[in-house]
Amino acid sequence: AATARSVDFDESTGDYLQTATSDSPNISPGTGDFCIEAWVNPGEDWTDNDGFFSHAGGLKIFKNSDSDGLGLAKEGVNTPLVKAGYEPEQGQWTHVAFTRSGTSLKMFLNGTEVDSATDSTDFGPSTNQLAYIGWAGAGYFHGKVSNLRVVKGSAVYTSSFKPPTEPLTNISGTGLLCCNNSSVTGATVGTLSVANAGVTPTASTDSPFDD
Repeated sequence: AATARSVDFDESTGDYLQTATSDSPNISPGTGDFCIEAWVNPGEDWTDNDGFFSHAGGLKIFKNSDSDGLGLAKEGVNTPLVKAGYEPEQGQWTHVAFTRSGTSLKMFLNGTEVDSATDSTDFGPSTNQLAYIGWAGAGYFHGKVSNLRVVKGSAVYTSSFKPPTEPLTNISGTGLLCCNNSSVTGATVGTLSVANAGVTPTASTDSPFDD
């Protein structure tokens, strides 16, 4: 499929992508339902604070420590609200999803629920802000990300599920769907740009989907 693609990030050069501030209202869940999902394939073990998605003033997905592992927190806070206790394995594709339905916040890895919490955090932000892919405010991600989707207004998944076997689509509430294009800044939904000169994430034909 044309959207069976990924973006390869190199931590050593500080690779990351950023959205347009005009996308901010579409990916800001506030206190409502949401789903953030993607496939990640780490190129090396994650160090503390490394993450693959963040929204300034909103939320971030990152590794806090070995004991917490990968988790989700309010951006600017290093205590995860839900956490796996470990990180996705190096050199393998892992489907990661964070969802909230009402006040039920959940984390899934490869479709299996690994943590949950009662949560009503306002993930704002209050003004239009940039979101980042490959960076979580303090640490960069090294590896590939495929089919990252942010859905506002729907949890999409509320219990353990079989991860999709085809690239994701623009369902109702999708505010961002990217890392699925032959161009590194190409996106089905949303507007991406390379953050700084010298930052060189690359488009890849590697993906978690088999023909």
